[in-house]
Amino acid sequence: MPEVLVINGPCGAGKSTVGFECLEILEERGIPAAMVDAELAYFHPQRGMGEDVAERALAAVWPVYRDEGIDRLLLPRVIEKPRHLELVERAVPDARIQIAWLDASPALIAERLGERERGSALQWHIDRAEEIRRNAGDDYAHFRLDADRDVRAIALDLLDRAGWV
Repeated sequence: MPEVLVINGPCGAGKSTVGFECLEILEERGIPAAMVDAELAYFHPQRGMGEDVAERALAAVWPVYRDEGIDRLLLPRVIEKPRHLELVERAVPDARIQIAWLDASPALIAERLGERERGSALQWHIDRAEEIRRNAGDDYAHFRLDADRDVRAIALDLLDRAGWV
């Protein structure tokens, strides 16, 4: 059975960074895995929220990884509404899906976003992070992780709690 580990959290919580660190740890241990960073998929123009394209893209790449013998998928992305989870369920059918929430304070988020965003994008991301915290923090998580730690410690904790290491 394929396993999907969704790394959920607000903008700036470290979803992508933790995902890459998890992939490194799994590689070090010889555990086959892939990562599809849904938070780094940008395109224009989008119809609606672009969710149909995101689902088709994930559904298209999953069989490629599966055919290579990979049965674990790291998926940094925001799961904020039922349709976001349903997208993953349809794209990776019959998978065991676990969702981890990266818990980051507004101050930590603002600090991280200030390091990576410029111009109008900074305020947009800060506002969006708060919106995600309100909408998704409690409803879409099998377990929560403190994001204000060393990235390796977060990744090891995440993989341990998911039962992947």
